[in-house]
Amino acid sequence: MNLQQLPHRIVSLVTWNSQIVGLVLDAPGILLISASPPGYYSKLVQEYEDIAIYKPKPCIPGTQQINRSFGPCVICPPGSKNDGSTGDMCVKCTTNDTLRCFGAAINETDMTNITSYDQAKPYPDSPHTTEFGDLLLQNVFKFMITKPSCLLISPIFWAYVAIGSGIIVYIMIKIFSCRLKTKKPQRFLKKILSHCDVIGKGKHWLSGLVSLSLLVLIIFSWKFSISFSYLYPIEEASSNERFDVSCDDSLFNAKLASSLQLLSTLKHEDEKPIFDLLDEQEITMIVQFISTGYRCEDVTVQQIRDRGLNTPFSDFYCSETNKILTISKLLPYHIIALQLTLTGPHFVGGLRLCFSAPSATNLSTRSTIQQMDTCKLFFIPNQILTRNPTLGVKMTKVINQTAGLTVSNATNHTGLWLPSFMVDTLTDELFFSLDTEYLRYVLNETTLIVVITESDFYMKNTQEPIARHYEIAFNTILFTSKILIVISRSNDRIFSHPNAIFE
Repeated sequence: MNLQQLPHRIVSLVTWNSQIVGLVLDAPGILLISASPPGYYSKLVQEYEDIAIYKPKPCIPGTQQINRSFGPCVICPPGSKNDGSTGDMCVKCTTNDTLRCFGAAINETDMTNITSYDQAKPYPDSPHTTEFGDLLLQNVFKFMITKPSCLLISPIFWAYVAIGSGIIVYIMIKIFSCRLKTKKPQRFLKKILSHCDVIGKGKHWLSGLVSLSLLVLIIFSWKFSISFSYLYPIEEASSNERFDVSCDDSLFNAKLASSLQLLSTLKHEDEKPIFDLLDEQEITMIVQFISTGYRCEDVTVQQIRDRGLNTPFSDFYCSETNKILTISKLLPYHIIALQLTLTGPHFVGGLRLCFSAPSATNLSTRSTIQQMDTCKLFFIPNQILTRNPTLGVKMTKVINQTAGLTVSNATNHTGLWLPSFMVDTLTDELFFSLDTEYLRYVLNETTLIVVITESDFYMKNTQEPIARHYEIAFNTILFTSKILIVISRSNDRIFSHPNAIFE
C-alpha cells in the first residue's frame, strides 16, 4: 500500500503502451508509475531529485488484485481470505461454529479461546422470608409428593410414617390376639405405648403413639435447623447442599443487600484495608489484535500525558500466534491513558481487550481481593477495524461485606475490580463513504488509545445471617415446646370423656 496523496496539480499525463504512466506536477515533480500485474500494487521505491519511481510490490495479506492496475490492492470480500501466498485472488473461508473470518481475513480464526467474559455476576436477593421461625414452620410442614427424594427429608412425612407404622402394628397385633383368643400381646403393646406417653403422662396408649410421631417430627426439625445454620455464607453453600436441606436450592441462611456508595466518603476502620488492597493490586492489560499482518517489531507503547509529554514503554510483552498479535503490559497506575501504535499498511479484523490481576489476602484484617480476569471482544462482521480506535474503560470497586455467623466472629471483606468498556466507533465506513474509498489504503499505521479511569462510586454488598446459632437453637426449642403444649391440650379434650373410644 504505502500510497501518498498527490501534491498540488497534475500538469500533464503521459502513458506508454498502457504499462507506464507519467505524471508532471506543478511542484515541479514527475511521478513514474508502472502498471502492476495481478497480485501486486505500485509502491514508491526510488526518488531522484524531482522524479519519483513506483514499482510493483506484492499485495499484503488479506488483500487482492485480480487485474493489471495502477491502483492499490483491495481487501478480500466478506467470507474470503488471503494469507499472502497468492495475492492475485482471495479464496473462500472455511467457517463453522468455532472458525470465523474477519474483515480483510488472512486465515480462519479459531474463536474457542477468543471470547468475551466477565466477573459481573448478579448479587442474589434475600429469601422472601427472613424470619427463622417462619422458615422453620414452612419447611417442617412442607409435604412435596412430586419428588420422592424430597419426601425422604420432610419432617411431617416421617411423622406420618411413624403414626401409620404404629397403627399398622396395633391392627396386626389386634388380629393376632383375636386368633389366639388372648389379649396379652395387645395389653403388652398398650403398656409400651403408655410408657411412651409424654403428653398424657402415661394415661393413654394412643398418646404414646402420638408422642412417638412427635419425637420423629422434632428430630427432623432439629436436623433441619442444624443444617440450615451452616447455609452461610452463600459463597460456601453450594446449590446441592441447599437442595439437600429442604429440596429448595434458593434457601440459604443469609440476608443480602446492595447499595451504591460514593467513593469519596469516609470509610470505617475495618473497611480501609480492603480499599488499600484494591488500590495496590497489580493489574495487567492484555490487547489482542486479531487477524492482522502486524508483527511485534511494528509495535510501540507509550503513556499519554498532558501537553504532549508522552512516556514510551519498553517493558511490555509481545507474541504472535496464528495471525493474532498479543501485547501485555503491567499498568503502572490504575488511572492511565495508553497509546499502542502499529506501524505498517496492515489491517486489523478484530480487537480483544483483557485485564488480569492476582488475588491477595490480608489475614490480620480478614480482607481478600479476588483474582481479576475479564475480556471484551470488539469487531464488526465483514468490516475491518478503524485505524484509530479509542476504548474507554471505567473501573468500579465491588466490596462484599460478610458478617460473622456468631457475634464474636469478625466481619470478612472481599473486593474485586469490575471494568466496564465503552467505545465510540469501530469502523471508518462512514468516513470512507463521505470521502473516497482510496483513503482506506493511504494510512500507514493503526493507533489504539485505551483510557482507563475509576468510577466515582463503588458497589457495596452486605451479607448477614438470618439467624445465628443461639437464635436457631432458641427458636427450635420454642417450636418444640409449642407443639407439645398444643398436642397436650388437644389430648386432654379428646380423653376427657369417660367413655372415650380409645380409653
